[in-house]
Amino acid sequence: MTAEDTIYEEALSALKSGDLPRARDLFTRLLRMNQNKPEYWVYMSATVEIARERAYCLQEALKRDPHNVDARRGLQILGLQPVDEAQVIPLKWQKRNWEVVAPVSEAPAPPLISPRTVFAVVGGLLALAVIVVLVVTGLNRPRQRPIVIPRDLNLPATMTPTPLPTVAAQASPSPTFIGPTPLWMKLQATYTPTPLYVNTPHPISEAYRIAMRAYSRQDWPGVLNYLQQVVTVQPDAPDLYYHMGEALRFQGNAEQAIAYYSQAISVNPQFAPAYLGRARARLALGKELDKARQDLETALARDPQLGEAYLELAHLELIEKNPEEALQLLAQADSLLPDSPLVALARGEAYLALGEVDAALEQAQRANTLDLTLLPAYRLLGAVLLEKGEVEQAVEPLETYLLYETNDLEAYILASRAYEGANRLPEALKALDRALALNSRSPEIYIRRGELYLAQEEFDKAIDDFKAAFRLKKTYTAGMGWAKALLLGGYPGDAYMKFEETKALAESDAQKAELYYWEAQSLEKLNEVIAAINTWNKLLALPEDAVKPEWAEYARQRLQVLVTPTRTPLPSATPTVTRTSAASSTATRASGLTATATRTPTLRTTATRTPTPSPTK
Repeated sequence: MTAEDTIYEEALSALKSGDLPRARDLFTRLLRMNQNKPEYWVYMSATVEIARERAYCLQEALKRDPHNVDARRGLQILGLQPVDEAQVIPLKWQKRNWEVVAPVSEAPAPPLISPRTVFAVVGGLLALAVIVVLVVTGLNRPRQRPIVIPRDLNLPATMTPTPLPTVAAQASPSPTFIGPTPLWMKLQATYTPTPLYVNTPHPISEAYRIAMRAYSRQDWPGVLNYLQQVVTVQPDAPDLYYHMGEALRFQGNAEQAIAYYSQAISVNPQFAPAYLGRARARLALGKELDKARQDLETALARDPQLGEAYLELAHLELIEKNPEEALQLLAQADSLLPDSPLVALARGEAYLALGEVDAALEQAQRANTLDLTLLPAYRLLGAVLLEKGEVEQAVEPLETYLLYETNDLEAYILASRAYEGANRLPEALKALDRALALNSRSPEIYIRRGELYLAQEEFDKAIDDFKAAFRLKKTYTAGMGWAKALLLGGYPGDAYMKFEETKALAESDAQKAELYYWEAQSLEKLNEVIAAINTWNKLLALPEDAVKPEWAEYARQRLQVLVTPTRTPLPSATPTVTRTSAASSTATRASGLTATATRTPTLRTTATRTPTPSPTK
């Protein structure tokens, strides 16, 4: 008997005995070995608790075997397929034949319907009604134990077969799985487990065993409930406080978790996992990093084989921008935690920080291969692919990550870059909308969205976003974007004034070149020819490496036109915007103006925008 056969027998035994968590784990392992057996998928549907996951398993079974009766019947019960008349048990098999052939006699004929027949029919109808109610009620319970039972489970059969009820809901001939596919369905690996460092006997053994079972299925309230019972009897056991701290940390309550880790340390100062847990809680809070480092070093002094402590020290080095030191610590972690996806993930982040994108991509792919449910690996894959310039390939991993992690501000910004590179601007804008919903006080996000609006020639929206960014933080990029949006939106006077205000924020010759390029165009639009000529000359006077070649060429063309003694205006060009960086745009606008006067420019605005509210403070 092969290992697969052995696991299969154990899985069936667990399913028959009602141990669904164990059965689910075993069938997950079987599907990692072989995803092409439809019976594995059918049995898996009987172990999951959520209706949409049950539907997913049954649909996967049908992909492998389109004629699988169990899968079809399960989808019919879920209302995802119309009832197959061929699977309905004939009426003559649904009840016993109570009709008795009476001998021919001269006695009076009996009534057409005997009382016994009436009782049998009424009883059968009532039983059928009860079954219909139970099934329909079950369909409305998303967490009900699965209804689909594969035929070869050999479960006890009812005395009298009952036909499957007809589902009243409109069913689709081709069922579809609604909602995000659970990551465990990818099945190449289970989620990286939470290690159980200690598992010692305790007086209230049953309560402790229940708590540890709750720990294995990540039922953190259950862990706390049962361990509180045990700790009242054995208050001197450090592992109890440690596990309670872990349960609180995994629930997001790092502050209270620290108190329990500290209690474990006070009970036994040699208990290394408590130092590791307290350091993790402090890292999660993002404060007391020096104390976190001290805890991790103490944990390693108590237990040099604690690989997770090396891993967390590497994370601390990454937080403090020391990727070289992080890689050294990860080498030690790898020797203690071989084939750990978390080590590969941290290595990928370190290589990305060092700018070694090929090495970062290799580690990100390795982390993803080792554990397809490790969400940060998808985020890292997207970030690395963006750095490599493979923006279209970055879309899918970032979409997968954001499907499950909906509160990661930086990930939405990464996704907007990927969508933009793939020329999917509406989706890029939606990603930035989600980012602003998480933080409406970020000038950087307003700037990015303003640039996208410029690219789509939605100038009024761009004006509003750059204005919001500038009011949150007066930077050259925000001021320059605001001025360009005003100019392209048809407000050259307002644009010139904003260019003048932004001059004080320019810190490099390249920024000055960009500003002169656009300011000269606003002056031409205002018919301020002499001022425009002076500005074009300022652009050409800057160091050659600070001025884009196309800007210098356009400046020379405009000067040839503007300094001629007769009017020879160039036709105005339709404004276009091609984003090349966060601070500049290569759009070109010809104004068709010539110099015919020598006077100090008097600025005139051609339109005035209605003020828009500033972002909420």
